[in-house]
Amino acid sequence: MRKVRGVFFQVLVLCGIKAAVHFFGLERLSINPLFSAMVASTIFLLGFLLNGVLTDFKESEKIPAELATCLQTLNLEVRAIQVYHPEIQIAAALAAVTGLGQSLLDWLKERITTEQMLARHTQTHADVVRVAVHFKGDASTLRGRLMQDLAVILAKVNRVQTIRDTTFVPLVYWMADIAAVLLFAGLVMARAESLPESVFFLAVIFFIVILLLRLIDDIDNPFGLSDLDSAEDVSIELLEKTVDRLRTAAK
Repeated sequence: MRKVRGVFFQVLVLCGIKAAVHFFGLERLSINPLFSAMVASTIFLLGFLLNGVLTDFKESEKIPAELATCLQTLNLEVRAIQVYHPEIQIAAALAAVTGLGQSLLDWLKERITTEQMLARHTQTHADVVRVAVHFKGDASTLRGRLMQDLAVILAKVNRVQTIRDTTFVPLVYWMADIAAVLLFAGLVMARAESLPESVFFLAVIFFIVILLLRLIDDIDNPFGLSDLDSAEDVSIELLEKTVDRLRTAAK
């Protein structure tokens, strides 16, 4: 809602500028078919940019669920070791897995740094290995699954960090911003016989273009959970519920 209110404010400012330009007789451009082409090309460019950032967003939506699956599988596999060998103490490993899950939540909400997250993963890996080495069964299966789950978590952490650090092609962003500014300038300076009609149609175009620019900027970082102005972020609810279940099971 804050983002939409900001867009409305910007539209009102631009409409006010249009009214002032009309009142002082500063409109110098005539409406012609090139204006329609200019509007269409700008919308097309924004649509291309939106489609590009949506690709990463759709991929990012899967990551919290994959992290939750790995954590739950790790917990089950560690418990399976004690089924085969009741004498093995697995409490430390289970606590490490739960702590890893909580660290993932804190990291996604940017409460801890990536270095702290990686340190927690390394510590959890060490705790799980200490338990796994006591398993006297077929080590190639159970131990392999434990290491694979930890490797998947590490891969997802690196992928999230890459998505956070990498923006869509910067040149396309500049093109979209420049095209939007030129479009706004042209529409404000265009001659209008009826000011109310002109302001209405301009307000609609301004609103769509500005909202698209804001939306693209927001979606470009699907993990902006710590940003209060970010409205379009992937859901981590499943990961939160999984960590809660692990914490309850460990008691």
